[in-house]
Amino acid sequence: MELDTLYKTYRPFLFSIAYRMLGSVTDAEDIVHDLFLQLKLDTDEIKDMKAYLAKMTTNRCLNYLKSARKRREVYTGPWLPEPRVNETDQPLDKVVTDETVAYAFLVLLEQLSPVERAVFVLREAFTYSYEDIAEMLEKNEVNCRKIYSRAKRRLQNDRPVHPEDTKHVDLLAKKFIKASATGNFEEFLDLLTEDVVLVTDGGGKVLSALNPIVTRQRVSAFLNGVSAKGGFIGELLPVMVNGQEGILQMKEGKPTKVICFELDPKQKNIRKIFIVTNPDKLNHIPVID
Repeated sequence: MELDTLYKTYRPFLFSIAYRMLGSVTDAEDIVHDLFLQLKLDTDEIKDMKAYLAKMTTNRCLNYLKSARKRREVYTGPWLPEPRVNETDQPLDKVVTDETVAYAFLVLLEQLSPVERAVFVLREAFTYSYEDIAEMLEKNEVNCRKIYSRAKRRLQNDRPVHPEDTKHVDLLAKKFIKASATGNFEEFLDLLTEDVVLVTDGGGKVLSALNPIVTRQRVSAFLNGVSAKGGFIGELLPVMVNGQEGILQMKEGKPTKVICFELDPKQKNIRKIFIVTNPDKLNHIPVID
């Protein structure tokens, strides 16, 4: 198979692995692009091309994560993944859509070591067998089972891997847009859990909270403060953020904020709000008219 054909065939799948591993659209694209640039192989000798390329991608991501962790230790404020943004009426690439991982789950994965993350992503997001995972990571199957079990315990996960009910989240997003437009957040605040957490990522490039903001009262004060200073001036658009309804703020033709939510599985109220304002994490977002 020609290299160009290989790239077109497998790029979406390999990107989906890299993005879940790295939490960065830009870095995932670079990993996949560089992989094909340096790819020198006799395709006739490879029995399973998809598995081979997945292994190559996963190992490149592992190497990258080991160095990225050091950089994130000196990152200004909380580090959040780069959101994937699409207009609500434009579907994502089918390969990626079928395996979309919720944004809140990507945030959760930051708790794991690179190897734990690799095993967990391959198992949870792509349902690879332990045998296949062991082959990709050059470990034995028993070890991979233990790593997965350890990761599961660390996460104590009650968050869905895949996007939540978008009809309900759509309502929440519209309430936030209305509140931002009017400056009155009372109705929106009723939709938050008492112990809600708001996390902002400005990366030291845009003014943002340096620590997570906890409890409904403090989140209320933060949102009202941002609104009073004109922080929501511009166009607030309903968009799909990692397969789930979210909000994109556009100002002077440029994306300035992406906002999305995590729901409490029982109450269906918002228990986490994520706001990404770091311009480096918004550059890849297409301009939406």
